[in-house]
Amino acid sequence: MASNIGWPLAHNIIRRGDVANTFGMVRHNADGSKRPHQGWDFFAPVGTPCFALADGHVALVASGGDYGNVVALSFVFDGQTRYATYAHMSKIEVAQGQAVTRGQRIGLSGDSGNARGMTGPDQHLHFEVRTEPRPGRGLAGRISPLNVFRKVPLDEAVDV
Repeated sequence: MASNIGWPLAHNIIRRGDVANTFGMVRHNADGSKRPHQGWDFFAPVGTPCFALADGHVALVASGGDYGNVVALSFVFDGQTRYATYAHMSKIEVAQGQAVTRGQRIGLSGDSGNARGMTGPDQHLHFEVRTEPRPGRGLAGRISPLNVFRKVPLDEAVDV
C-alpha cells in the first residue's frame, strides 16, 4: 500500500468475512447468475467514525437512493485522480469542496440507503474506489479497492 494511503476505519474487516462483500462479480441472483458488487463492505456498527484515506478534497456529498448518505473524496493515486466513496453514512462531517487530510474524520457509518435496518454483523460501511465521482451502474467507473490497499481484510482485520 502506498505510504500516503490510509484506511477508512480504525478497524477494517470485510463484513462477515464473505467474498460476496468484496468487489467484482461476486454476488448471485435468485437464478444463480452473477451480479456485481461495486466496492467493499467493511463491518461497522452504526456510528463508527470514518476517516479520509488520503489528502484530497470532498468531491461529492449526496443523499438518497441505494447509497443513502454518501461522501466521495478526490485523491491522487499512482498519478491519477481517484474518488474514495463512503456510503450508508449516518452523519457527514465535511462539505463539498472542502480540503481533507489523511486520517481526518469525515463522518459516521450508518444504515442509510439500502442498508436501512441492517443489524448485528450486517451493519457496514460500503466503500468504493471510483475513477469518476458519479459512475453509472455496474462496475464501470470503479476499480477494486485491492488496487489501492494491496490486501483484502477478509478474515484478518487491519487496525490503524
